[in-house]
Amino acid sequence: MQKFMNGFVKGAYTVLLVSIFAFITYYSISNLVTGNYLSNSKLMIVAIAFYILIILALVLLTKITSKKIFFMIVTGMAILVRIGWLIKVPTAPSSDFQMMHHAAILATQGDLSFLKESYFQSWPYQLGFVYFQALIIKIFGQNVLILQIINILLNCGIAFVGYKIINLHFKEITGRIVYTLLLFYPAYIYMTGVLTNQFLATFLIYLAIYLYLKHDQLWVKATAGVLLALGNMMRPLGILLIIALVCFEITKWLTGSEKYFKITRKSTTSVLAYFLMLFLVNSALQVTHLSEYPLENRNPTWKFVLGLNDETVGSYSATDLSLMNRYPLGAKRDKLGKEIIKERIQDKPKLVNLMFNKSKKMWTARDDALMWGMADNVKLSLKIKNWLNAVQFLFYIFIVANALLAVFKWRETWTDGYLLKLMIIGYFMVHLLIEIQSRYRFFIVPAFIMLAAVGWVTVYEKIHSRQANDKKTLKEDIVIR
Repeated sequence: MQKFMNGFVKGAYTVLLVSIFAFITYYSISNLVTGNYLSNSKLMIVAIAFYILIILALVLLTKITSKKIFFMIVTGMAILVRIGWLIKVPTAPSSDFQMMHHAAILATQGDLSFLKESYFQSWPYQLGFVYFQALIIKIFGQNVLILQIINILLNCGIAFVGYKIINLHFKEITGRIVYTLLLFYPAYIYMTGVLTNQFLATFLIYLAIYLYLKHDQLWVKATAGVLLALGNMMRPLGILLIIALVCFEITKWLTGSEKYFKITRKSTTSVLAYFLMLFLVNSALQVTHLSEYPLENRNPTWKFVLGLNDETVGSYSATDLSLMNRYPLGAKRDKLGKEIIKERIQDKPKLVNLMFNKSKKMWTARDDALMWGMADNVKLSLKIKNWLNAVQFLFYIFIVANALLAVFKWRETWTDGYLLKLMIIGYFMVHLLIEIQSRYRFFIVPAFIMLAAVGWVTVYEKIHSRQANDKKTLKEDIVIR
């Protein structure tokens, strides 16, 4: 029975992930070729040169014996690239990010009038990042460069945590590849100047995952829950991770890797710490009048209304906004939202087609990181934009293609890897229903890259091992002769 359950669980995860990564790889290549970023002949040359360079760079990482030298070289280069980007592309706050930054400045002046704005009335969860920025501004002043430098540090933090997570079960070289790919992932570089909550939220959540996987002590599990809550206060992803953790522990129980009591105790500790932290922070903010409401979504149907809009393929719709604005926040607005959602899911074939098209747009279309990175104040020629977008596509395809290889070559003993699988599957599936933007890929990229590193090292070691065996056979043949 246990053997059957192991095979069933592994098979189910494999089928889902192979489907996801094969889908992303195929349509990403198609979008790159048809996107007119470069002429087809030039694109082929660029692609070959790009992949040769990236493979050579990854191979060279195996040759650096000193861990200290490796981190100094890679981190130093990554920081210099980002500083150069900030000099060349001095991004000014725009859209939602401008609104949050302006609110943070007002908060440092004791002016909380922004709390009455419809944006923060609808989505009080954005206040977590507002007050984080306010703290930084209070200490260092209003220069946006400080917040952009913090983005660089957080990106390094994300890369280092990814390195630590994968090194829990794999060789040093696998961690180095994760670290390098995360620091040179183009979309992260393009977003360096954007005052987004994504860097901080992603760092806190993956740090929580590392602590949860690394240590069995209950106080560490509780710390992981607290970090998940803090990450959720920056960007509302916490509940997805809580569900993933619970499903992860259930998976371990089903496959017989841990006993039910031990699993229940660990996951319960993290879940309780998560909700307790949210309760304490929400209570503190309301008592001190820094927020009228808990850090939650007070317009719960909005993301689903947009996500199920066939005309905009799940993206923002001014028509939907006008429709929903007929009623203020509250029961009537929620009722209208539910009616729209109910109507849009009636036609099942149309719904399936929408989900397919949404997935193509969300996961395989051009990443909008470059658009956000340039904002309205930065002017780059179309030629440069096309080159930057082509590089982003090529890098992304390299990652998902190698992640696909990792799914086929999976260590039976790497049970912790099921958490990454669940995160990817869950994140993919939730975007079948809610609003999409390609920049929302940001959070799940570290999980993609961790799998990609496993896939790449697997292929590299097989080639290296085959070459070594060929040399050994040749020597034996020479001796015999």
